[in-house]
Amino acid sequence: MLKPSWAAVMLASCCSAAQAENAIERISIYANRLPTAESQVLASVTVLERDDIVSRQATDLPTLLAQMPGINIARDGGRGQNSSLYLRGGNSGHTLVLIDGVRTGSATLGYKALAMVPLELIERIEVIRGPRAAWYGADALSGVIAISTRKAQGTEINANVGSFGQAGTDLSVSQQVGDLTVSATAGYSRADGFNVRKDLDADRDGYQQRFAKVAAEYQSTVGTWQAQFDINSGFNQFDTAWGTEDEADTLSRSYLLGWQHAVGEWQHQAQLSRVLDDDTSFGPDSRSPFVTERDEVNYQTSTSLTEQLTGLAGVNWYSEDVARSGVNYVIDSRINRAFFTGMSFKQQQLQLEGSVRRDVTDQYGGNTTWQLAAGYFFSEAWQVRASRGAAFKAPTFNDLYYPGSANPDLAPEQTVSDEVAIHYRASNGSIQLVWFENDVDNLIQFDMATFMPQNIEKAQISGAELVINVDVAEIQQQFAYSWIDTENTLTGQRLVRRPENTLNWRAERQWGKISAFVSADYQSNTYQGPFASQEYLGGFTVWGVGASYPVSNSLIVRANLANLFDKRYQTNASYTTAGVNFGLSLSYRPQ
Repeated sequence: MLKPSWAAVMLASCCSAAQAENAIERISIYANRLPTAESQVLASVTVLERDDIVSRQATDLPTLLAQMPGINIARDGGRGQNSSLYLRGGNSGHTLVLIDGVRTGSATLGYKALAMVPLELIERIEVIRGPRAAWYGADALSGVIAISTRKAQGTEINANVGSFGQAGTDLSVSQQVGDLTVSATAGYSRADGFNVRKDLDADRDGYQQRFAKVAAEYQSTVGTWQAQFDINSGFNQFDTAWGTEDEADTLSRSYLLGWQHAVGEWQHQAQLSRVLDDDTSFGPDSRSPFVTERDEVNYQTSTSLTEQLTGLAGVNWYSEDVARSGVNYVIDSRINRAFFTGMSFKQQQLQLEGSVRRDVTDQYGGNTTWQLAAGYFFSEAWQVRASRGAAFKAPTFNDLYYPGSANPDLAPEQTVSDEVAIHYRASNGSIQLVWFENDVDNLIQFDMATFMPQNIEKAQISGAELVINVDVAEIQQQFAYSWIDTENTLTGQRLVRRPENTLNWRAERQWGKISAFVSADYQSNTYQGPFASQEYLGGFTVWGVGASYPVSNSLIVRANLANLFDKRYQTNASYTTAGVNFGLSLSYRPQ
């Protein structure tokens, strides 16, 4: 799906004018595949724009996502090392990651590795909590993380240094000639890191990374044409108790061609893409490459059928291939074909939405997913909404065909999710309280007894979220609390690495030119499983502070301290996390 920038800008302008001076309406691009004011979306959505991302001064993408409602991150060390994401208690593979509307991630692993996605290339992040398979197909069981990469405007130079030998720089430029706009961003970062497992190697585990993006956009009488090329290559070290491989080369490369056009009441969008994901682990005795490719075609059209009714329909096709690997897969390619459609109705205080999608693959048959939602505004401030949706996840190539530890008889995971929410909005903030429940049938879990993945009968996930944004006494505060109850019905145990309670708090204030913030992130203890070095890990709270200062109209200095009180904690058994660490960055934009 293309990011409809022209429509989003128009809608944002209209919504902003209608809000109070200190409240800017955020726009959801991906929740309904159309730009929609966040207050009109019948789902739980959090949007971070580029200014939000920069002001938080997070060291990497997993650190940033861990500060958002409903998300927990389990890290195998620091920056560059593997991170597992759990959205509303779902597995890592239950969250679909889109980058510029393109499905991403390794077809062998079944999810996107987030640790090496550079924040410097990100313009916008939209997190949709709750199933969205009726719009996007497989993998969107727990939600969708939609990332929009940067489109440079003018020239900008950034540089940063920090603890553990962290250093990086990036340059963005753009040029407009008539109806053609060309932009480019390139950068480099590295760190010595720290020893992520003291019971194994005594060395530091660092990383290096290079990334670049080149994009062009052309306005014509028959629509807007977009083309872009992204490349992100890197190297990271890690510690593992399995074998001797403790280093990895990574490469992500994508090509994208898009078109969008408005003809009367009809909006048309089309997109072609190719994504390569290469992860090669190596050590003194072996080398294990895993290279997968995905070609994808998207088309959608939408129109206002009446003043109250809007309709959308589209088709999606993608092929996944194991292009190269260190082992032989019995089957190394598959094709998915899909059709989706949906409608939204709004009249006075009432909103109704419905969507349905049919996916058919040559590997595991067909799956139909659907979504229904309703919302009612009791007043301009109070809204209640409810939704129910079905979703599925296909078994990965590793699940089905990895030699010695695969199960070709696996069935797709199936879920039905319910959500009820009440939302209050005021001129100085908002409060949202959400209850959700997700029943997962045929959950795929790795069985250490048989050393292969198995479909367990069912997993049950339920929880609640309280999200508060408020501006009081010139202090902007963001508060998010999540309670999650998970159970593997086969064993009666909680699902691993899902804390029952999570709290994120951030407060920011402006003093003249100086802007400063303080943050606190808490999670309760986590069950690690019977085969982990520690069956349970204790809870913890991590504090952070930061500030920014514009030296001039062109130069901004930012500094922060993370893990302020040097808390010793773990999110994955045996793996250490960073102690107190600092960061310093400069941003220069010629006027």
